[in-house]
Amino acid sequence: MLADPIAGLRSPTGALVSVYLNRPSPGGFPALVTDTLRPLRARANHLPRSVQKSLRRDAHKIRDLADRLELEPAPSFAVFASDADDIFVVESLTHAIENRATLGPRPYLRPLRVAPRPLRAAVLVADRTEARIFVSSGEHLEEVGTPLEADIGKPNYGGFSGYQEHSTRSHAEEATSRIWREAGARLLDVHQDRTFDFLVIGSLDELADEIVGQLHPYLADLDRMQLHAQPREMTIAGLRPKLADLTDEVRARRQSALVGQVLDTAHAGGQAVLGLESAIGAANVMAVDTLVVAGWFTKPGVVCANCGALGRAGRTCVVCGQSTLPVDDVVSELMDAVVAGGGSVHQVTIPSKLDIHGVGAITRYPVQV
Repeated sequence: MLADPIAGLRSPTGALVSVYLNRPSPGGFPALVTDTLRPLRARANHLPRSVQKSLRRDAHKIRDLADRLELEPAPSFAVFASDADDIFVVESLTHAIENRATLGPRPYLRPLRVAPRPLRAAVLVADRTEARIFVSSGEHLEEVGTPLEADIGKPNYGGFSGYQEHSTRSHAEEATSRIWREAGARLLDVHQDRTFDFLVIGSLDELADEIVGQLHPYLADLDRMQLHAQPREMTIAGLRPKLADLTDEVRARRQSALVGQVLDTAHAGGQAVLGLESAIGAANVMAVDTLVVAGWFTKPGVVCANCGALGRAGRTCVVCGQSTLPVDDVVSELMDAVVAGGGSVHQVTIPSKLDIHGVGAITRYPVQV
C-alpha cells in the first residue's frame, strides 16, 4: 500500500505539508496549487517563523512541478514536503481524489487509507445452450476464453413409449450441466490464482440455483449477485455499467454489516467503543482491532511530538507529559495509529446510526472509556 512507506515521514516542528491534487484542465496546475495551499498560508501566520518559511519554499517547489505533472497520465497526485526537514516526495495516484492540503508533524494519509479497494468479480452468464465467463477488477473487465456451447440435440420426440424423448432430454440436460461445470472450472482456475470477492450469475431467474449447483464450493460460497441476462445478448460495454452497480451494492452490504457489528457489540456491552474520544483512548493503548469511520467525519486534535499519543486538545500529552502539536484531522491520525498497531480501518459511505457517533471501533480487549 502506498501509504505504508510514506507513513514514516516526520517533521518535529509540524512543517510537513501533505497536498492532494486532482488533474486539472491543461495549464491549470499552478492555479490549482495556489488555491489548494491558500488556507495553509493563512493559518501559518500564527505558527513559528521557521514553519512559515518552510511552507513558502515548499509552495514554490510544488508549483514548479506543474510542467512535469502535465506530462504524466495519472489522474491525481500526492505531494509530501517539508523544506525544514529536507522532505519532498511526489507520488502518482491511480484514482481521482479531492483536492486538499494539510500541515502537521506527520503525513496526511487518510485519502490513501480510505481509497476503495477494487473488488474482483467472477461473472458467469449462461442459459441452457451457452455459457460465457467474465472477470472484473475495478475498471478492468475481460472475457475468459471463448463461449461454451451445449449440443442439446433436436427436440424431435417420438419412438416407442417415449423412450426417445427421455433419452433426448437426458442428453440435453447433461450437455447443459457440462458447459456450466466447464465454465465453473475456468473461473476456479482464476479464483485459485487470485481470489474473487463475489460471484455474479447472469441468467434467467429460474436457472440461477441450478447453475450454482454445478460450481465448486469455493465459488458457490462467495457472495452472490443476480443479473438478468442472456449470453448471446451480452457485451463488454453492456456488462460494465451493470457490474459497477452490483459492485456498489456489494460494498454497501459489507459496510452495513460492519457498522451493524460495531453498534450491536457496543450496545450489548461487548468489546467495542463509540465516539471519537473513546476510540482515541482505545488506540492510545493499542486496543483497536477494527476502526469504522462514518464518511469524512473530521475533527481537529493534537498528537504528542514524543510518543505519538493522540488527543482532542491540550498542550501536554496525557500519556507521557511531553508537548503536543496541533493537527487538522485527528481522525486521520487515529487511522494511522490503528494501522501501526496492527488493526484495520474502514470509512463507510452509507447513511447509518454510526453518523451520530462519527467513529466506532471493535477492540481486542475491554477498554475503560
